[in-house]
This record gives sequence, C-alpha cells and structure tokens, in this order.
Amino acid sequence: MKKPDWIAAWPARFGALAAATLMASACTTVSNPRDGAIVEAAVPSADLVLTNGKVYTVDATNSVHEAIAIRDGLIIATGSEAEIAPLVGPETRRMDLHERMVLPGLIDGHMHPLAGGAMLTACSLDYEPLTIDQILQRITACLKEDSDAAPGDWLRVQAWFRQATQPAGADLTAEILDRLPTDRPVVVQASDFHTMAGNSAAMAAAGITGDTPNPSDGEIVRDENGEATGIFLDGAMWQVIEAAPTPSEEAQRQINLANARAAVQAVNSQGVTTLLNASARVADMEAWADLHEEGGLTARSVFAVKLSPDEAAQPDQAAAHITDLAARYRLAGSAQAPGLVIDRAKLFVDGVVQAPAQTGAMVAPYFQNSGSHDHPQWAPGDKTGSLYFDEAELTRILDALVSRGLSAHMHTTGDKAIKVTLNAIETVRRSHDAPSFRPGLAHDEVIDPKDYPRFAQLDAIPVLSLQWGKPAPDTVDALVPQMGPERAPFVETAGKFHAAGARIAFGSDWPIEKLDEWLAMQIAVTRENPDPTERRYDGHLGDDPGLDIATAIRAFTINAAYSLNMEDRVGSLEPGKYADLIVIDRDLTAIPSDQIADTRVLLTLVGGREVYRSEDLSD
Repeated sequence: MKKPDWIAAWPARFGALAAATLMASACTTVSNPRDGAIVEAAVPSADLVLTNGKVYTVDATNSVHEAIAIRDGLIIATGSEAEIAPLVGPETRRMDLHERMVLPGLIDGHMHPLAGGAMLTACSLDYEPLTIDQILQRITACLKEDSDAAPGDWLRVQAWFRQATQPAGADLTAEILDRLPTDRPVVVQASDFHTMAGNSAAMAAAGITGDTPNPSDGEIVRDENGEATGIFLDGAMWQVIEAAPTPSEEAQRQINLANARAAVQAVNSQGVTTLLNASARVADMEAWADLHEEGGLTARSVFAVKLSPDEAAQPDQAAAHITDLAARYRLAGSAQAPGLVIDRAKLFVDGVVQAPAQTGAMVAPYFQNSGSHDHPQWAPGDKTGSLYFDEAELTRILDALVSRGLSAHMHTTGDKAIKVTLNAIETVRRSHDAPSFRPGLAHDEVIDPKDYPRFAQLDAIPVLSLQWGKPAPDTVDALVPQMGPERAPFVETAGKFHAAGARIAFGSDWPIEKLDEWLAMQIAVTRENPDPTERRYDGHLGDDPGLDIATAIRAFTINAAYSLNMEDRVGSLEPGKYADLIVIDRDLTAIPSDQIADTRVLLTLVGGREVYRSEDLSD
C-alpha cells in the first residue's frame, strides 16, 4: 500500500506509529515547509491540542515543548505552537494551558485499589498518632453511628498507626478492645496491613485459642502463658477476618463495585492513569470487570495475583492458576479504553521491619533496648524476622512463572528478604533469556549496601514507597534504632539505589498510606517530614541524598511503566503513545522542593478522554 503524501512529509518528532495509526483518519490539507520547499500534504487534524504550556515529556532527554496534539487517543505530536499549527483543523478543540505544566499520567506501581476504595467509607483512625483512650473513643463513635447493626455484625476499623500509638510502646490487645461498649466482634487493621488487633468476640468467632497453630505465613502473638493476645501478624489476620459473616454474593459484588468506582475516581484525581494492584484476588478481578462493563474503568490496570507459600509450593499449578485467571478476567484495552492485564504473581517474601512486629527478614538480629526510654541501651537481640519463602522455594516458583511468560512482584522489606530474592532472580536469569521478566521488589526498607548494584545487573526493579523516607514514628522510633549504627544508613533509601544505577519505580501502597502522590514525590526529593508532630521528626532522614526532581518524576512515570512492561505505550509524552497526561498547577522543576506536596491536579486525560477536572480549571 502506497503511503499518503502526509506520511512522507511527517516530521520525525511526530512519530511513525502515530502516523500509521492515523492513515485512514480525516485529514486537512496544509502546506508544510520541508527542506526549504513547500510540500502539499494531507495531514490528519488533531482532536485536541493543548497550547501555551510546559509539556514535560519524560522522553530520553526530558525534552520540554509548548504544545501537544492528540487524535484517537494517541499523541500525534509535541512541539512549538508553530509546529503543531498544521494539525489544527476546523473540528479541533484547543485548550490554552496558560503556561501550566503537563506531565505524563502518573503510574502507581504498587497499591491495593479495592481496599483503598473501601477505606474511603470505613470506620477509620486516619493514620493518626493516638493514645489508647483516643482509639477507643474513635471506635465507640463508629459503633454509635452503626447502632442499627445486628449483634453478630463485625466492625472493621482501618488505618491504625500502630507504631505511633501513644505513649511509646503502647499497643492494642483483646483485653483493651473488650472495654468497648459492644458485644460485636471488632477488628482493628494497622495501616501497614500486616498487623491486626481483635477483641475477644472476634477471636471466639474465629475459634482462636492458645492452641491454634500459626499459619505458614504469619503469627498469632501470644503472652508468656501461651495465650493469644489479640494481635495477629500477616497470614494470621486472614484466619480471623475469614470468620466474619459475608453478605450475599450479589450484595458483596455491588459493594466491591462501589469500592472500585471510588478507587479509580480517587486515583484519577491524584493524576494516576495506570496502576498495579499489588495483591489481587478474584473479588478484585470481578469488581474491575463490572466497572469495565459499566464504562467506569478510567485507569489502565495490571494485577498481580497473590500466592501464599502453600500455593507456591506447587509451582507449576500455581503458575497455571494465574494463566487461567488471566484468560478469564483479562479486559482488552485500547488507547481510549483502559483494560486489565493479569501477568504476574505477588509473593510476600517477608513481613514488616518496624517494631513491634519485626517480621521483616534480617540477616542479623534486630537491636533491642535493655534500658529505658530516656536512657536506652541498644544491643542485638534474638529476633531476625520471618522469611516466608526460602531461596530454593522462591527460585522454583519464579522459574515456573517465567516458563509461562509471567512475572513477579515481591514484598521484600528486610535485607535478608532482598538478598534471597535477588539470589533467586539471578538463578532464574541464568536459565531463561526473558527480557520481559522484570521482577519488582517492593519496599526494600533495609538493604545490605552490597546489593544496591545487583538491581541494575539483574534488571530487577526497586518499587519504593518514597513517602516513607522521612523522620517519623515508623522510622525514627520503630526502625532506625532497631537496626543499630551499621545498618541505620541503609533505612528507607532512594538516592543510594539511584547512584548504583537502579531503575526506581514508585508505589504508594495505598491504603497502607493515605493516597498522596505529591507528598511522596516531595519526600523523595527532600527526605524531610513536612509536618513533624515532634521535634525529633525534624530534619533529614539519614545520609541518603534523595532524588533530584527529574529522577523523581521518572520514578512516577516511565520507570513505573517499564516495571509493568508498558513503556512502549505509557509513561512519557511521545508521538505514538497513549494520550495519558495531566495538567498541574505548578512547574515542578522551578519551585522550591518543599512546595511539591502542594501540587494540585487540574486535569487528567486517559487516551485523550477527560476523566478528572478540577473546579479551578476552565478552558
């Protein structure tokens, strides 16, 4: 087929893919200067042109342009207003940006969106540092608001900031929760989603006693007499939660759909256009299918299917299970219609490194304080955390996944979990030539410095929750002193990963944290707490240099796209890619770094389609 004249005259910056996509599109005839001559060419008109802006492309050189043109959900050109002018036809919609900044749509490489949607309407402690009495008062208020509930209905409370419970060292137990004015089962979910407290009614309903064995991926915390205290870690939480009565199948499906709706609206308002569900279950997949069917799926989605150690112990069957789910729930997507891809497993290699849980797997023991709060005496103790997959087990399941063309997203917080995971990846790399295998290691909160360069060498992606890299109760109080002086410099680092050549991707971990992409970006750069509640939370966390703003932006865009095998379609504003972009209210490259968190998203486009608009924006 002979190419039309307009493709031959198409400037290189407009992109061959965009040109090919638009070959059959409506055109407008214009004159374009080329090689000093005037060439008549039929150039496709844009549907939408954004002009008079700062279009920060996140291409290989972070080039910046005045304008961007979109047609049929694709970017067809970036350039100066004069360069874009030939693409403006009689039907083209034009938007004056008034010098505002345009970025690629953000890509959140680790979140739990269905749980996030549920959090928006749940009884919540709002991630705040609270005393035991304040916690009980908040929960009592929720019970009063839910006074029509039946006696056997469970109350599930969210966003308990366990590490910040006041005073230092205070913790919930079943005995404390039994003070609540109710006979209903009550469970309180810690914000890290690895710890939960339950009252005696919840424990009784779940059949939890001192004789109940721990699951393979968790712990029922017990007192000195061997009795369950009411604290449940990791997989033990599900032994309790699964005892709660469930609504009818249809009622639960409608609840999940409402939560999915709320989640995508929330992420779009933050500028997120693509996300990874980092621990997907069938209920998540069904909710996304229902949302897609009603036309409400406005975020491109990749799901990682959670595999327990017991499930992964049969690696071939586990990998086949993911393949079956992918075939059943995959939602075909296009430039203008986001879909769902299920192409990886989620493996919890360890737990959490913060005290008091300390289930994150460490090579050497956590330090313990044998002194007092005012006169601490820190020395190595006997806890090294929990490794839920050993190296051989992890290698076998990764090999099975790669053999089926699948990838893996792994929870690794402690230095031993990171090391074991990198070792397993290295073994699998030797057996498979699989460039599309881009394993993600999520969180990486404490690392052996010898392992920094291995990420680049193995094409493994550190998926960092960058908002954690600040002085706060969960670092200054519950992590740094427990690491001891030799490991403390490698707590919640980012700049050291970058210096070693790692391709950092961002993952908010919402709703483990509040959904605030811009606060996370600011902390990635400053390493400071913008709202310290006490003086000891002032200043910089450790000696990590943090990221410069250009590197931070890449972590939220093209690097996260790479981690999801989507960098050919999203993550930068280049011709031929999907027109996923956001307009924000400030130039991130020109403001003081302590103002990044104040950024407001004014407009979010997915495939050129408006999915969020602030009241502050007018055409």
